[in-house]
Amino acid sequence: MESKESITKEMPLRRTAGREKEYRTLRMYTWVFTLLASAALVAVLFTAWLFGVQVRDVGMAPAVMPGDVILFDRLAKHVKAPARGDILAYSSVTGSGTYIGRIVGLPGERVDVYDGRVYIGGVLLDERSYASGALSGSIEAHTVPEGYYFILPDDREHALVDADKLTVEASRIRGRAFIRVSPLSRLGIF
Repeated sequence: MESKESITKEMPLRRTAGREKEYRTLRMYTWVFTLLASAALVAVLFTAWLFGVQVRDVGMAPAVMPGDVILFDRLAKHVKAPARGDILAYSSVTGSGTYIGRIVGLPGERVDVYDGRVYIGGVLLDERSYASGALSGSIEAHTVPEGYYFILPDDREHALVDADKLTVEASRIRGRAFIRVSPLSRLGIF
Protein backbone atom coordinates (compact mmCIF):
# COMPACT_ATOMS: atom_id res chain seq x y z
CA MET A 1 0.00 0.00 0.00
CA GLU A 2 1.24 3.50 -0.87
CA SER A 3 1.81 6.09 1.79
CA LYS A 4 0.04 9.45 1.81
CA GLU A 5 3.34 11.18 1.13
CA SER A 6 3.92 9.36 -2.13
CA ILE A 7 0.37 10.04 -3.32
CA THR A 8 0.80 13.80 -2.68
CA LYS A 9 4.02 13.84 -4.67
CA GLU A 10 2.36 12.12 -7.63
CA MET A 11 -0.80 14.28 -7.71
CA PRO A 12 -0.18 18.00 -7.38
CA LEU A 13 -3.09 19.93 -5.87
CA ARG A 14 -4.89 22.06 -8.42
CA ARG A 15 -7.77 24.44 -8.25
CA THR A 16 -10.83 23.52 -10.17
CA ALA A 17 -12.15 26.01 -12.72
CA GLY A 18 -14.89 27.16 -10.31
CA ARG A 19 -12.45 27.59 -7.48
CA GLU A 20 -10.03 29.52 -9.72
CA LYS A 21 -12.75 32.03 -10.60
CA GLU A 22 -13.69 32.42 -6.92
CA TYR A 23 -10.01 32.93 -6.02
CA ARG A 24 -9.62 35.69 -8.67
CA THR A 25 -12.75 37.44 -7.38
CA LEU A 26 -11.48 37.33 -3.79
CA ARG A 27 -8.08 38.61 -4.89
CA MET A 28 -9.77 41.53 -6.71
CA TYR A 29 -11.83 42.37 -3.60
CA THR A 30 -8.66 42.32 -1.51
CA TRP A 31 -6.95 44.80 -3.85
CA VAL A 32 -10.00 47.10 -3.91
CA PHE A 33 -10.25 47.01 -0.10
CA THR A 34 -6.52 47.74 0.25
CA LEU A 35 -6.70 50.70 -2.14
CA LEU A 36 -9.78 52.15 -0.43
CA ALA A 37 -8.26 51.72 3.04
CA SER A 38 -5.04 53.39 1.87
CA ALA A 39 -6.94 56.30 0.33
CA ALA A 40 -8.94 56.75 3.55
CA LEU A 41 -5.75 56.69 5.62
CA VAL A 42 -4.08 59.32 3.42
CA ALA A 43 -7.21 61.49 3.55
CA VAL A 44 -7.30 61.37 7.36
CA LEU A 45 -3.54 61.91 7.52
CA PHE A 46 -3.71 65.14 5.50
CA THR A 47 -6.99 66.53 6.80
CA ALA A 48 -6.58 65.87 10.53
CA TRP A 49 -2.85 65.56 11.20
CA LEU A 50 -0.47 67.07 8.62
CA PHE A 51 -0.59 69.95 6.16
CA GLY A 52 2.01 71.10 3.67
CA VAL A 53 3.49 74.52 3.04
CA GLN A 54 5.74 75.43 0.14
CA VAL A 55 8.15 78.13 1.25
CA ARG A 56 8.32 81.14 -1.05
CA ASP A 57 10.69 83.54 0.74
CA VAL A 58 14.07 83.54 2.47
CA GLY A 59 12.77 84.54 5.91
CA MET A 60 13.77 81.23 7.51
CA ALA A 61 17.04 80.69 5.61
CA PRO A 62 19.25 78.72 5.96
CA ALA A 63 17.08 76.21 7.91
CA VAL A 64 14.22 76.49 5.42
CA MET A 65 14.92 77.68 1.88
CA PRO A 66 12.58 78.93 -0.89
CA GLY A 67 11.08 75.97 -2.72
CA ASP A 68 11.20 73.67 0.31
CA VAL A 69 7.98 71.81 1.06
CA ILE A 70 7.46 71.32 4.78
CA LEU A 71 4.81 69.15 6.42
CA PHE A 72 3.52 70.69 9.64
CA ASP A 73 2.00 68.69 12.50
CA ARG A 74 -1.39 70.13 13.52
CA LEU A 75 -1.72 67.95 16.61
CA ALA A 76 1.72 68.63 18.12
CA LYS A 77 0.58 71.70 20.06
CA HIS A 78 -2.11 69.61 21.77
CA VAL A 79 0.39 66.95 22.84
CA LYS A 80 3.21 69.22 24.03
CA ALA A 81 3.34 72.99 24.41
CA PRO A 82 5.46 74.74 21.77
CA ALA A 83 9.04 75.33 22.95
CA ARG A 84 11.73 77.90 22.23
CA GLY A 85 13.41 77.07 18.93
CA ASP A 86 10.40 75.29 17.37
CA ILE A 87 9.58 76.28 13.79
CA LEU A 88 5.87 77.02 13.51
CA ALA A 89 3.34 77.83 10.84
CA TYR A 90 0.84 80.43 11.99
CA SER A 91 -1.97 82.35 10.37
CA SER A 92 -2.05 86.09 9.93
CA VAL A 93 -4.33 88.19 12.14
CA THR A 94 -6.88 88.31 9.33
CA GLY A 95 -6.48 84.58 8.64
CA SER A 96 -5.69 85.22 4.99
CA GLY A 97 -2.13 83.90 4.95
CA THR A 98 0.26 81.44 6.57
CA TYR A 99 3.63 82.53 7.92
CA ILE A 100 6.58 80.55 9.23
CA GLY A 101 8.78 81.58 12.13
CA ARG A 102 10.80 80.33 15.09
CA ILE A 103 9.67 80.68 18.70
CA VAL A 104 11.99 83.01 20.59
CA GLY A 105 9.91 84.12 23.59
CA LEU A 106 7.51 82.01 25.63
CA PRO A 107 4.39 83.13 27.53
CA GLY A 108 5.28 85.17 30.59
CA GLU A 109 8.88 85.90 29.54
CA ARG A 110 10.30 89.41 29.21
CA VAL A 111 11.68 89.90 25.68
CA ASP A 112 13.95 92.76 24.71
CA VAL A 113 15.66 93.40 21.37
CA TYR A 114 18.61 95.72 21.72
CA ASP A 115 21.34 96.42 19.17
CA GLY A 116 19.91 93.69 16.91
CA ARG A 117 20.15 90.95 19.56
CA VAL A 118 17.41 89.19 21.51
CA TYR A 119 17.44 89.15 25.31
CA ILE A 120 15.15 86.96 27.41
CA GLY A 121 14.80 88.19 30.97
CA GLY A 122 17.88 90.35 30.48
CA VAL A 123 20.05 87.43 29.30
CA LEU A 124 21.35 87.31 25.73
CA LEU A 125 19.73 84.46 23.80
CA ASP A 126 22.26 82.25 22.00
CA GLU A 127 20.89 81.91 18.47
CA ARG A 128 24.12 81.13 16.60
CA SER A 129 22.83 77.75 15.43
CA TYR A 130 19.93 79.15 13.40
CA ALA A 131 19.74 82.96 13.21
CA SER A 132 21.61 84.90 10.55
CA GLY A 133 22.28 88.61 10.73
CA ALA A 134 21.00 91.06 13.30
CA LEU A 135 17.67 92.82 13.61
CA SER A 136 17.78 96.32 12.17
CA GLY A 137 15.84 97.88 15.01
CA SER A 138 15.15 97.55 18.68
CA ILE A 139 12.10 96.50 20.63
CA GLU A 140 11.57 97.81 24.13
CA ALA A 141 11.38 95.18 26.83
CA HIS A 142 7.89 93.73 27.02
CA THR A 143 6.40 90.67 28.63
CA VAL A 144 4.89 88.07 26.32
CA PRO A 145 1.25 87.70 27.45
CA GLU A 146 -0.04 84.31 28.59
CA GLY A 147 -1.33 82.34 25.60
CA TYR A 148 1.05 84.13 23.21
CA TYR A 149 4.50 83.44 21.71
CA PHE A 150 7.14 85.83 20.43
CA ILE A 151 8.17 84.59 16.97
CA LEU A 152 10.99 85.75 14.68
CA PRO A 153 12.26 84.62 11.29
CA ASP A 154 15.80 83.22 11.12
CA ASP A 155 16.90 85.84 8.57
CA ARG A 156 17.07 88.69 11.05
CA GLU A 157 18.46 91.32 8.66
CA HIS A 158 15.19 91.52 6.72
CA ALA A 159 12.82 90.87 9.63
CA LEU A 160 10.03 93.25 10.48
CA VAL A 161 10.69 94.77 13.91
CA ASP A 162 7.22 95.24 15.37
CA ALA A 163 6.48 93.54 18.70
CA ASP A 164 2.72 93.53 18.06
CA LYS A 165 3.07 91.62 14.79
CA LEU A 166 5.71 89.26 16.19
CA THR A 167 3.63 88.30 19.24
CA VAL A 168 1.38 85.48 18.06
CA GLU A 169 -1.64 84.12 19.90
CA ALA A 170 -1.52 80.34 20.48
CA SER A 171 -4.87 79.91 18.70
CA ARG A 172 -3.27 81.23 15.47
CA ILE A 173 -0.58 78.52 15.51
CA ARG A 174 -1.45 76.07 12.75
CA GLY A 175 1.29 73.50 13.37
CA ARG A 176 4.88 72.65 14.22
CA ALA A 177 7.40 71.79 11.48
CA PHE A 178 7.60 68.01 11.21
CA ILE A 179 9.42 66.94 8.05
CA ARG A 180 10.84 68.50 4.88
CA VAL A 181 9.65 66.39 1.93
CA SER A 182 11.02 68.39 -0.98
CA PRO A 183 13.55 68.73 -2.46
CA LEU A 184 14.69 65.18 -1.79
CA SER A 185 18.31 66.32 -1.39
CA ARG A 186 17.20 68.27 1.72
CA LEU A 187 14.83 65.63 3.13
CA GLY A 188 14.85 65.77 6.92
CA ILE A 189 12.93 65.75 10.18
CA PHE A 190 12.78 68.88 12.34
